[in-house]
Amino acid sequence: MSRKIIGLVILLMMVSGVSFGQILTPSKWKVELSKQEIKVGEVVDIVFKATIDKTWHLYSNDFDPELGPILIEFDFEKNESYERIGNVKPINAKKHYDKIWEGEVSYFENTAEMRQKIKVKSLPLKMAGSFEFQTCSDVSGQCVMGDDEFEITYPAN
Repeated sequence: MSRKIIGLVILLMMVSGVSFGQILTPSKWKVELSKQEIKVGEVVDIVFKATIDKTWHLYSNDFDPELGPILIEFDFEKNESYERIGNVKPINAKKHYDKIWEGEVSYFENTAEMRQKIKVKSLPLKMAGSFEFQTCSDVSGQCVMGDDEFEITYPAN
């Protein structure tokens, strides 16, 4: 009897380990500068680009945060080499009235692009930070939280 219980416990541990071992990452990010040659005093963009798996969508940051979906949120570390101008802006996000959330939401499908304008105050330019986002499946309704970090130094060392 005890061998059956031990065998059952081992089997359950193996199954639970496999199910928790799969981390979904339906959004993959790349962060870059909008120009390759930069001078002090120029205004350039930090470009955040995501590739989104088919049948998934990524919520933007330009709708009412009280609706329910989690908006993408950016956090920039302060550095004397740059100054942020405004907030991170979505590029070509889709908008529609969502019956579930009872309001207009903004989201991306397939690809996403967000831009933050900065003024270059000195070189080398050093920027770092992180961002959090929510990606949801159009098929299952499952939503996955994600986060990523970025670091840009210009000129590159």
